[in-house]
Amino acid sequence: MEKSQTESDPREEKSSISEQAYQYLRSLIFAQKLGPGDVFTERRLAEQLNASRTPLRTAINRLEGEGLIERLANGSIVIRQVAVEELLEILLIRRLLEGEAAAHSARRASPERIAEMMERTEKLLADKTIEFDRFWEYDDEFHLFIAESSGKPLLASLIQNLRNKARMCHMVRMERNFEEQAREHIAVLKALEAKDSEGAREAMIGHLDCVRERLMRWLFTQ
Repeated sequence: MEKSQTESDPREEKSSISEQAYQYLRSLIFAQKLGPGDVFTERRLAEQLNASRTPLRTAINRLEGEGLIERLANGSIVIRQVAVEELLEILLIRRLLEGEAAAHSARRASPERIAEMMERTEKLLADKTIEFDRFWEYDDEFHLFIAESSGKPLLASLIQNLRNKARMCHMVRMERNFEEQAREHIAVLKALEAKDSEGAREAMIGHLDCVRERLMRWLFTQ
């Protein structure tokens, strides 16, 4: 017997609640409202979200799989702290993956989307008042555009997961270098415009090498 149009599927409801819980928790982590080392329990989260613990557990398992949280021996959950050594390893892996993504994107990216991203980057380059959160939103969009334009969904997913882990590092707000980063992004976009695969790869690798250099410079001044 078929379900009526007004009758909801409990499985779909659980999936929807789980997705809401997942997005809510991620937003708290990336807004640093839940910081590295913060401990919480499923019960506390269930009360905050007014949700049952089954879909919530699914959301928590997703976050654990992404390396954003860890379970303690007593069942509590802790927000992970990404160490400097792990951040440097993430940058090394991103250098390989995002260089490859840029090379593929040079052959596949839409000229319209390249132009849109170029326009946005140039506007940010000219904006001397831009704040960290707005630039980070743009930075996410830029790297996701390159990753998705590669036409390799698994590659794009791996890149996004690594970026998420990097954001867990307590030094993500280490210094303002928006102009440098924007100019590096423009170099990548120009290679995409020219459909220059190797040029795009080199420009992306160069950008991530500069990110590493800025990190090391920041470390040595602390």
